[in-house]
Amino acid sequence: MKKTALIFAFLLCLSPCFLWSKTMIPADHPLIQYSGRIDFSNPKAPRFDWPGISITVKFKSTFIGFFLEDGNNNFEVQVDGKPTTVWVTQPDQNCYVVKDLPTGEHTLRVVKRTEALFGSTLFKGLLLDSKGTLLEPPAKPVRKIEFVGDSIICGYGNEAATLKCDTLRPYENVDKAFGSDTARDLNAEAVFVAYSGKGVVRNWGDKNTRSTDPFPPLYTRTLCHDPENQWKFSQWTPDAVVVHLGSNDFSSEPHADPKNYIKNYILFLKTIRANYPQASLYCICPTGWPNFSPHVQEVVKKRND
Repeated sequence: MKKTALIFAFLLCLSPCFLWSKTMIPADHPLIQYSGRIDFSNPKAPRFDWPGISITVKFKSTFIGFFLEDGNNNFEVQVDGKPTTVWVTQPDQNCYVVKDLPTGEHTLRVVKRTEALFGSTLFKGLLLDSKGTLLEPPAKPVRKIEFVGDSIICGYGNEAATLKCDTLRPYENVDKAFGSDTARDLNAEAVFVAYSGKGVVRNWGDKNTRSTDPFPPLYTRTLCHDPENQWKFSQWTPDAVVVHLGSNDFSSEPHADPKNYIKNYILFLKTIRANYPQASLYCICPTGWPNFSPHVQEVVKKRND
């Protein structure tokens, strides 16, 4: 009895939402649906950092809690298909809840709004009320699209009311960026591999025409900031890959060398093609500023030729 009491006291200290009348669900429960690049090396505490990672559960309960070990990221919370709240993670909080739900079945989807520059997240399971149960989640869409690139993919500042934001975190929402809208319109599952400010050869604001840490090396990683943790491309195969890279190469001085940009963009596309031999590849760019459309058109022509 003493041992049981000590364990409960420990859990109570760890989690303010842990109560006697709740049901714990581990993170490796087969009815929890994941989407995106996630490190499952510890199945009880999967880790992720790319934007747009989502966790979906269908359940019967009036209460649900998520154990998230984080402190820098924001999460979009959708209940029964409707945006309900935003969880703003805090270093001293590890349980985030939706409560007072009507009796019956519900579907909850949690989406990582913010990108990898804010750090990684550990997910350690769910909490339901005492009679709560998980149900079979909705089937994933058959179509799959991977969106690759920079801030345009991430939804950088897309919820801001002004161009001058004091901080990015509250205003970035990849679930409202064009990639997410496109996937919803096409009934497709979307995976995002993107990082604001990165270019093919030159990152935004770099004083040189070539950066030491451009985007392409990040593409093969499960976790953006862990070069040793390489993604196994056989785990998820998209029907299409949409790439937006170049705004940061050419949006500020000194611009990247166009020849260097074209050469390295082609090498990057070869990497994507090697991993997805059958996927359709789309290279996109804005029609306004910065005008790097001719370079992208040359890249596409050379690859098609």
